[in-house]
Amino acid sequence: MRTRTFLGFAAPSILAMVGLMAVPLALTIWIAFHRVTFRGEWRWAGLDNYLFTLEDPDFLRSLWFTLLFCAVTIPAKIALGFVSALALNSIRPGWRGLFVACALLPFIVTPVVGTLAFSWLFRDFGIVTWLLAEMGVRIHWLGSDAASRALVMMHYVWHGTPFATIVLFAGLQGVPKDEIEAAIVDGAGFWYRMQAVVLPHLRSLIVFLALMMVMDGYRVFDSIYVLTRGVNGTESVMMYNYRIAIVENAVARGSAVSILTVIGILVLLVPFLVNTWREQQDIR
Repeated sequence: MRTRTFLGFAAPSILAMVGLMAVPLALTIWIAFHRVTFRGEWRWAGLDNYLFTLEDPDFLRSLWFTLLFCAVTIPAKIALGFVSALALNSIRPGWRGLFVACALLPFIVTPVVGTLAFSWLFRDFGIVTWLLAEMGVRIHWLGSDAASRALVMMHYVWHGTPFATIVLFAGLQGVPKDEIEAAIVDGAGFWYRMQAVVLPHLRSLIVFLALMMVMDGYRVFDSIYVLTRGVNGTESVMMYNYRIAIVENAVARGSAVSILTVIGILVLLVPFLVNTWREQQDIR
């Protein structure tokens, strides 16, 4: 009876997952192994779409930029989120609501709207560009690869830091106060307390944040599309996939890129997941 009750409650979720995830994934895999003829017929292509993608210089450039994008922005977001969480933890509870509201604005605003508002700051007449010009630094943000990449990365850090702040702030509430007080009594300085007491308790949360940010960074699209349209070396893997599947209407190749993206995310995540599982086993 309990099994039937469980299946009755779980069946809608299972059906929704199969319909929204398993079926599209299976269809994408099937399409990726075919090609469309001029007559609109589907013909078996084997690994041709995958091999063509892996040999495409544009794909390799987009993959390199995506990896660079994640390597720069993820540590920056976690570090800034940790600093912001410490600041939030040190102020009075009555002021925390205002601080949290201001910090969450970039995160809760619709991504496209937030990206547009951010881009206005860095246009030729934007306030950031004007302030830099007043200090003798003139930058045309879409005039070079380095400037365009910096613009995209700064936006991603600005947009994603509030999430890291809230998660790490919640983790700080679970750090035992008696351990911190004992460290203070023993004469431990601020940095030592962070290293020996606080960070070990936040390790699992930091790993969780890194995993979430890797998945999110690997499929970044909307902010790059709004800011640069993928020019000046800012074409991510998802931007490349969009160009191939939608702009060039090469659906089979686009499906192959999607499958390669999923494989790439799994390759990045599996070591983290295995390490986390081993740590949990050691604790038990």
